[in-house]
Amino acid sequence: MNNGSVTSLKKNKKDPDPDIDVFTCPLCLRHYSDPKQLDCLHNFCEGCLNTYITSKEKKDLLDGKFTCPICHIPTSISVPESNPETWTGQLPDNSLITSLAEGVPLNSETQVCTPCKREGKTSAAKHWCRDCFEPLCEFCKGIHRKIKQITGHRIIPLEEARNKPGNRRLEPKTDETCTEHKGKTVELFCLGHRKLCCVVCFATNHRECHGIKMIDELVTDIKSTGELAEVVDAMTEIVHRADEQIADKSQATTLLNLKYAELTEKIELLTQKAIERLELLREESLRRFEKFHIKETKALEHRMSVLQSSKLAMDLDLKYLEAVAKHGSSSMLFITSERLRHQIGFHREILTVDKEKAEDLDYIFEFNEHFLATAEKITSLGKLRVQRSNVEENNHVNGEQRLERTAPVIDIATRSLETYTVMPGKIPHTIMGHPDPFSLKLIKEKDYNGSTPNERRIVWFTGGMFMADGVHFLMADYNNHKLKKFKRDVYYPVMEFPLDSAPCDVTAANNDDEIIVTLPHVCKIVHYRINNEGLKLLGAITTHSAPEGVASMGDKIVVSFGDCIKIIGEDGVEIQTIPTLESFTYTAPVVVSRDNQKIYHRDGDAIVCRSHDGEEVFRYQDRALREPAGLALDFEDNIYVCDCKSNTIFQVTSDGSRGRVVRSARVNVGSATLKNNLDETYTVYGSE
Repeated sequence: MNNGSVTSLKKNKKDPDPDIDVFTCPLCLRHYSDPKQLDCLHNFCEGCLNTYITSKEKKDLLDGKFTCPICHIPTSISVPESNPETWTGQLPDNSLITSLAEGVPLNSETQVCTPCKREGKTSAAKHWCRDCFEPLCEFCKGIHRKIKQITGHRIIPLEEARNKPGNRRLEPKTDETCTEHKGKTVELFCLGHRKLCCVVCFATNHRECHGIKMIDELVTDIKSTGELAEVVDAMTEIVHRADEQIADKSQATTLLNLKYAELTEKIELLTQKAIERLELLREESLRRFEKFHIKETKALEHRMSVLQSSKLAMDLDLKYLEAVAKHGSSSMLFITSERLRHQIGFHREILTVDKEKAEDLDYIFEFNEHFLATAEKITSLGKLRVQRSNVEENNHVNGEQRLERTAPVIDIATRSLETYTVMPGKIPHTIMGHPDPFSLKLIKEKDYNGSTPNERRIVWFTGGMFMADGVHFLMADYNNHKLKKFKRDVYYPVMEFPLDSAPCDVTAANNDDEIIVTLPHVCKIVHYRINNEGLKLLGAITTHSAPEGVASMGDKIVVSFGDCIKIIGEDGVEIQTIPTLESFTYTAPVVVSRDNQKIYHRDGDAIVCRSHDGEEVFRYQDRALREPAGLALDFEDNIYVCDCKSNTIFQVTSDGSRGRVVRSARVNVGSATLKNNLDETYTVYGSE
């Protein structure tokens, strides 16, 4: 505990907010005018406070109470049934704040007499009245001595006030009003209850207390004892804790905004997929309907054509018979009529057959009952739930206090006259030269600025990989739909590769110049060749759901989805599916050992190791692991986990027997990638 003065305390503590002026009303932001003090000790101009009270609704002024505009602690009025417009008059004046605000600067060379100034005169002040708290000239000092009501005021030479050591302003004599008994002055202090008392407090509540002292007896050495330091320490601690918790809330808001953007995009994608599926079914149904309709109408048209031909033949034969009857001989008429008699039988047969085959046609579409039943049961696209956890639990790992958090590394920069926010990646550089994996020490950390010019979105690294040369590494920027290439000693992207959709993870393929990228929004796993000229598409696999993490395993790839792990052959055929607990984090990470014999993935809040054929080898759980968002392996197959809930990088031994926190940082975004290069180990993780 620092037992020095307030001045010495300020050297060791963070200065208060420079925008806060103790002599300025928080409502009007001007110097106090008739300051009134509330029960919470906050002060406001009487006029400002009256406006504040009268502007509130009646329901907020019940029982003669109103809340402080700053801290919202209620203040009680002595006459609660009175008109709220008169409440400020019932509050105590704060003569202390008035006195301090009007105090004499010790370094002033001259001071104008205040009483003379009121009359428009200018007189040099030579004295200071400690009761009026005003500078006086010789004449006004004499007036003080002549008027009975003020003849007892304490007047000292102004020079004496200037020469007071250690004070910036004169110390006023101020009577503090009791907060419980209006109009009574605080004169006593109860040591047992640590409570300021007026004479009424003493008489009613502290008569039996033994540790009652006059305040004047206790204040003599307050600045040189530890009492003041204790109060300053406690208040400073609250300010620092508030700053930390405000930063946490700000970070939580940023993360929720990111999650909101992600989920709204997924909802849009799901809805679009459903619409596309319905459109496909609609088009198929209409196509089949059209096919049947054409078939039926063509059959009717064919029958109509036969009937029309028969009718036309009869019309022609009838007219021919009429012509023969009118102009031909009787023998010719006989022969013609007999011939036509045979034709009549043929056409009558046509009509008879058509009549027998005649049908009343109608269309009936029988809707898929299962589809209708399912559609009627669907009341929403999904369930929204807020996952909550106690922050204090996240701040303690294995019963021990978490490492002290460093300052946030959010960097706001300006390029091309445009502003954007940067979430740098970090590279802890460590040496692995000891057989015990827990001998790993963090020896160097570098901040990499992940943004590029004209980017409006926050950089969000969700996956990454070291390239074959061991010098460059590639990061998947989910928000900006890019792959970004970095060099170890260059602290910004040296190259970027725009993509048509948001990448979630990237891994090396069998050849050094080939990579595999997951694109969850379009449900694709894409194979590229990468060089300084850009990306060349080599192939793509379409999946039924959104792929997230990806890792190469020889001629196969291991892909994580929200609810399973899949091993897929190079021809795109699924070889094996391993169910997992559904992941609600940003990524479902997966990695493969260097010898392609083991697979590591998250299953809920556990880290699981499996053989190459999918058999579980071990499962590691720890209370520090709450939302694993990234996995990596070192040369010895020790596991490194970026946990976005506990904000730690966690290390697990290769056999899953032990685990520990190796780094406490803001790693709530991004997926870790770790690769050995010669005798060095590097970890890349997204950080805010």
